[in-house]
Amino acid sequence: MQSIKPIIGRVLLSLSLVLIATSIKAQISSNAFYTEPTQYGGGAAEDPIFFYTDINTATLTAPGGATYQWYQYSTATSSFEPIVGATTATLSNITERGYRVDVDAQPYYCWNFVPVPQIDSIGVPFASCDNLRLTAYTQNKTLAYYRHVSDNGELTVDYGHEWTSVPAGPVSDEDNYTRFIDAPTDDSEYSVVVGNKFASGIVPVQAGYAYVAIAVEAKFSHETEGTADNEATEGSAPMIVRFTDESLGKVTDWEWTFGEAGKDFVADPIFTFQKYAEDGYPVVLYVKNSESECESETAPVVFTVNEMSVKVPNAFTPFSSPGQNDEFRVSYRSVNKFTMLIYNRWGRKVYSSSNPEVGWDGRIGNSKAEPGVYFYKIEATGYNPGEKEELEGAVHLIVN
Repeated sequence: MQSIKPIIGRVLLSLSLVLIATSIKAQISSNAFYTEPTQYGGGAAEDPIFFYTDINTATLTAPGGATYQWYQYSTATSSFEPIVGATTATLSNITERGYRVDVDAQPYYCWNFVPVPQIDSIGVPFASCDNLRLTAYTQNKTLAYYRHVSDNGELTVDYGHEWTSVPAGPVSDEDNYTRFIDAPTDDSEYSVVVGNKFASGIVPVQAGYAYVAIAVEAKFSHETEGTADNEATEGSAPMIVRFTDESLGKVTDWEWTFGEAGKDFVADPIFTFQKYAEDGYPVVLYVKNSESECESETAPVVFTVNEMSVKVPNAFTPFSSPGQNDEFRVSYRSVNKFTMLIYNRWGRKVYSSSNPEVGWDGRIGNSKAEPGVYFYKIEATGYNPGEKEELEGAVHLIVN
């Protein structure tokens, strides 16, 4: 026996489609160039708002039916009043107001307008180093309609407007006539277009404003110079750093603070950090526009200079695989004074150096040294008081 469930399902689906179809309300139609719904709110059904370039050519058409009666809205009585003789499906010779038509005793509503956008100017009634207020001054023709469903409260049509800026800024795509924004650091061109949503029927209007920036924003970049290949880490004293001002806006004054190490007052200083400091050197850039008195400073960026350190390898292979472990030299940081002596097993000095960047290449004079064990004696002092190391040990010269 065929199950009854599929049959019941089809019946319920058919009933649902009927209910959906009967819940879709017909609307008055028109020859308007643009239409949008009302915004009654509160869950009330929305009616169409029709827009024309010439109200004298407007025509309204009611949904299909047998009997018709047209009404027009009166602001004096806050109600729809019957139009004598208006008993056909179409209505012409209308004015800018609301209309109602009863089709077989079923009421339908619409509102009709000729929009006229107008913008006088853009102004900046308030500006500071931090923010400013942009305002578009408009005198758009008011397009008012009324809640016939509840309290007859007045509502107005929004003409639609769009802000833009060059360079692109925070007002782009904003749709309020007044905008509070962060003060730009570049001279900017602001513009607003009003009535752009009616572009297919009327020409939108536009106004612009050239804003001369007064704000500044401190920013900088930096690069450490001259780090030797054999230093154990970056930050070896003396640490030379090239600073580059990348501040935004019309900067006239700079003040660099390098922690307790000093200050400078040029745009792009080169500064030398001479010695280790336990908490490092917090660097801050302060900038100012002397004309506007606007100022800004960066958050501290801490630069660390390492304590003195010397590390000595225990073997090297000077005559094998060029470029790989072919010199005996120390790994160091923050070394101020340095001496290195190397002896053979009989106590004869075969190499000396006062530069930690230079290493022994395994030669004695112009001849290759014999493979075997050699002995080094190293003395190093740092830039801070009391920093000194004396190192002695053996190094193996290996020939593969």
